[in-house]
Amino acid sequence: MTQVEFYSVESADPKVPYSHMCEVIKRAYRKGQKVFVHTQDRKQAETIDELLWSLDAASFLPHQLADEAPDTKPPIEIGFGQNPAVKPDVLINMAAQVPQFFSQFAWVFEYAWGDEEQKELARNRFRFYRERGYPLNHRKINS
Repeated sequence: MTQVEFYSVESADPKVPYSHMCEVIKRAYRKGQKVFVHTQDRKQAETIDELLWSLDAASFLPHQLADEAPDTKPPIEIGFGQNPAVKPDVLINMAAQVPQFFSQFAWVFEYAWGDEEQKELARNRFRFYRERGYPLNHRKINS
């Protein structure tokens, strides 16, 4: 059954959830896991794409947007409405809703941050998983 890790971001700095997401991606990649980052829209997907390119000069995280080079199957894919091209191990959901394909993953990472409307959407996602009996861990991120 899919394990859900839910992070509440208690920092006003909008970079905090993205920094944490990058650490999750690095850890998963180093373990040989495939990652799919599900974003709200193309703009957010491109922001994450750029962030991963500039993350660390000493390490490279092979990734691409879901609609780039369909014959290439990198270990890290960033989508914005598409289904994953390969069967990844880890889903990082940065979108407002739970994607329909979430249950094919071993791990799902969710984030609650932003204004009150965004936090309410996150609470709805948390309830969604809880009501369906998925194992949930909840942690707080301060910085």
